[in-house]
Amino acid sequence: MKIKYIVFVFLAIVLGCYGVACAEDGQNSGKPIEVNGDQVEFFPKEKKIVGKGNVTIDYEGIGLTCDRIVVYSETKDSEAEGNVVLKTAGSELKGEKIAYNFGTKVGVILKARASSGGWYAFGDKIELLANSTYRIINGYITSCGLLKPHYKIVAKTVTVDTLNNKVTAKDVAVKVGDAPIAYLPKYHFNLKTEGWPTVSVIPGKKSKWGVFALNSYRYEMDDKNSLTFRVDERSKWGLAEGVDYKYALDGFGNGLLRTYYTNQRNVDRNESQKGEQQRYRIQARHRWDINDHAMAIMEYHRMSDATMTKDYFYREEYNREPSPESYVYVLERQPEYSLSFLGRKRANHFQTVTERLPELRFDLKDQKLFDSPVYFKTDTTFANINQKTSANANDLNVTRFDVYNKLSVPLKLLDAMSVSPFVGMRDTFFSRGLNDDKNEFRSAFYTGFDLSTKFTKTYEASGRFLGVDFNKLRHSVTPTIEYKYIHQPSVDYTKLEQLDDIDAIDQKSVFTLGLENRLQTKRKIGESLKTVDLGYLLITGDYLYKPEGMGSQLSNVKGDLELTPFSWLRLESDTRYDPDTRDFQTWNTDLYINRSEDWRFGLGSRYEQNKASEFTSELFYKLNNAWSFRTFGRYDLKEVENNGHKYVNKFKDKEFTVIKDLHCWLAEVSVSEGRDSGTTVWAVMKLKASPKVPFDFKDYYPHPK
Repeated sequence: MKIKYIVFVFLAIVLGCYGVACAEDGQNSGKPIEVNGDQVEFFPKEKKIVGKGNVTIDYEGIGLTCDRIVVYSETKDSEAEGNVVLKTAGSELKGEKIAYNFGTKVGVILKARASSGGWYAFGDKIELLANSTYRIINGYITSCGLLKPHYKIVAKTVTVDTLNNKVTAKDVAVKVGDAPIAYLPKYHFNLKTEGWPTVSVIPGKKSKWGVFALNSYRYEMDDKNSLTFRVDERSKWGLAEGVDYKYALDGFGNGLLRTYYTNQRNVDRNESQKGEQQRYRIQARHRWDINDHAMAIMEYHRMSDATMTKDYFYREEYNREPSPESYVYVLERQPEYSLSFLGRKRANHFQTVTERLPELRFDLKDQKLFDSPVYFKTDTTFANINQKTSANANDLNVTRFDVYNKLSVPLKLLDAMSVSPFVGMRDTFFSRGLNDDKNEFRSAFYTGFDLSTKFTKTYEASGRFLGVDFNKLRHSVTPTIEYKYIHQPSVDYTKLEQLDDIDAIDQKSVFTLGLENRLQTKRKIGESLKTVDLGYLLITGDYLYKPEGMGSQLSNVKGDLELTPFSWLRLESDTRYDPDTRDFQTWNTDLYINRSEDWRFGLGSRYEQNKASEFTSELFYKLNNAWSFRTFGRYDLKEVENNGHKYVNKFKDKEFTVIKDLHCWLAEVSVSEGRDSGTTVWAVMKLKASPKVPFDFKDYYPHPK
């Protein structure tokens, strides 16, 4: 019969022979070490505990199991052997023998192996260092959990910081099986799955490019700086090179510098003599969080021509931002005010950009005036605006100084109703009008009110309806009325250059009506009950009171619907309706199902009046542990381009991907056909522990939030 002994370091006091002393170096925190095992003995003279057979220790978040252990109660040193397993926060270490101090969390494991964050480490010896860090001597790391891994990163020393998810290796050899394929002087790695593998090769074929191979190598200079070298070959366009520099400056933020250059040959053109064209792209991004209240952002985008990113980086850049702008933005944000600086300058002559050189803005938030119920706020903006067109024709410059002052009185009517009447005055100086350089000074008077209330009812019922579990139901209705009146400005907007909303201010008398419905219940998430939304519906509309030359009318009706009956199913829909023409101007709907890791499905529709009507769908399905596939499609019922050309009942994009699970790797082969991008075939090998790749061809379904 297994005997369980619990031995405390203060046992000597109970025996009346020896006292328990705390180590002077602070190793002994005063908490006793509890040893469990088949046989446990305490030796007062040596102040040690000896455990044999199925030994377990749980001490301050550290778990240790072994066949035999000796613990010195005064110093908290220990020596364990036989099937040793040491568990700490975020990692597990195994070995034949360990010397470990429970106070300092420092020790050594012989013939050791460790696992952390999906990665595995093996070595002749693992040294346990302070701050959740360990060093592997003469070993390797890998994301393959087999005893004979498919690949490994072999090094003389590997340091793993489990607290910050960082790995540093020196004198590195990358091996597939036992065959070395690369040598590196040192290697920095993040255990998280955010980065891509150090070496990446993506072969494929594309209509525009011909046969291609996109190659990258990432070199980690240190924990904060890395370089990625790109050398890409396209059979129709030739060789292209680039360097990405990701950096972090102590106390001055972090950023990314990206360059790409090619002397493109145009083999794809039907010309007797093939010409060449120098093309390039330079990007720089930097963010500096100066303190808790201030930050600065900089972006710079320089391109050789308007289609550079469309031709070379269609999915990863052009699709997300076709014409990125260059700017510097600094913001100081305090509870009482915010102060900002914006400098926007055109970097490419073929872009149309509204430059702001600079724009300064000061916003004073609502401040109570003395002991009165009146609140004051002001928004002040100075802007030197240059309108630059791609044709460099009709460029103009306007200097504008705008001040908006507002007084409001928040009031509580009854217990559930709030109203806040306000008056305001906007004064704006313009350095020029529409057709001349004469200064203009415009004043506009504002007034109105905000009115809102909320009705809530809780139903104590619990159970299931149509498969939906609920534990009490809470229904809240929030009606709102906002009224804004703007008196006829002293200068009509038709006499001003129209550069933004401030220039377009006109006489207005409008009620904005809103009705929000929300249905909630409680569900067990983890170990506690939390409130979740089952449904949300918001309807808003503007009621224009006797606009000039017209009668009162309802306009700009908007609807927003969200349904989440299950954690794995979400439906969203939003629309904009014009009561005057009785037409829906836009209507978008998304359905997303993600019930398990084996399959997910998304279906969406997009509608924009007289411009586009399309369906988008995505399906991922795991056939078995070895094979999966993914399909994506975007189908145009109707699309009208800016030049008037129409597409009716045609696929805009379609894609099919087959995925093979190779234990620690994923092999993907994809084929896609797009109206703008042509036909593309490519293959990718990805580590499961680091699945991201530096190039992205895939189309993605825009999942609902």
